[in-house]
Amino acid sequence: MQTTFLQDDFGAILTAEPGDKATDISPETLQSLLTKHGTILFQGFNTTTEEFDVITDKLGTDYMNYKGGGYVRKTTGEEDGKTMLSTSTTLEKGKIKPMTMPLPLHAEMFYTDKRPLLLWFYCVTPAEKDGQTTIGDGVAIYKRLSQKWKDLLAEKRLMYLRSYPDGIWQNIYQTDDIEVARGFCHDSGMTTEVDADNTLHTTYLTTAIPKTRWGGHTAYINSAMTVVMQEGTDREKLSSIRLEDGERLPREMIKEIVDIQSDLIIELEWQSGDFVLLDNSRTMHGRRGFEDTRRNVLLRMVRDVAF
Repeated sequence: MQTTFLQDDFGAILTAEPGDKATDISPETLQSLLTKHGTILFQGFNTTTEEFDVITDKLGTDYMNYKGGGYVRKTTGEEDGKTMLSTSTTLEKGKIKPMTMPLPLHAEMFYTDKRPLLLWFYCVTPAEKDGQTTIGDGVAIYKRLSQKWKDLLAEKRLMYLRSYPDGIWQNIYQTDDIEVARGFCHDSGMTTEVDADNTLHTTYLTTAIPKTRWGGHTAYINSAMTVVMQEGTDREKLSSIRLEDGERLPREMIKEIVDIQSDLIIELEWQSGDFVLLDNSRTMHGRRGFEDTRRNVLLRMVRDVAF
């Protein structure tokens, strides 16, 4: 097995040699590489879904589902729902369809306290064209930011605003009881309001530049850009973002962040049986757009680990 790196000391690549099996990699090796490098990409092991289940259990089994997430994700049919399709779905003309648009770099579920620490992505079938998963080092992105934006984000938190009409919040929060949904939101660090038409409004405040779980480095890591991309579309009615004083994020800052991310972004060229482990407190991820709806990349989210 060969070990190389994606970008400086960020992102370890484990490439199989003849006879190597990913299931033989020790938890200690996984832990060491993850905490030092933020990402581990496993290539050439031809790992099966059954082996993927075994490997993911090596670092922790506190799996979580996508309840309270920004979209709806299908599970793979397991009763526990701990393995999901990474591609979210939408309802279009009465039919459920995968969302194949490109996604900017973002952290997973940083609009709620109930967020995963680890993300495991496993490629069953890559898209025939494009559809790469993208990643970026939040620590490196923060270091590139102009001092005035570092100061602004240190002074003001991000405010995630969501409004889910009756008929939508039931899918997001997996309940038909509005009070149960509100309770889940409150437990997740949000404040809520309910309109007369039973629309659920939520507000969540959090820093855009938290410390990483391992190393305590300041990182630009959040879910801002996936919300910014919706500005000017119908989805802005459902999800928007502001600074905590109610002001929009400065366009100049957004442009700088986009430019930095474009410079540092890494594309993962999927092959069947490859998989990747991400530290969700450091590594942002996204996706190139694609048209091939046979693309099948699975996701497992680990809430927390003991190390």
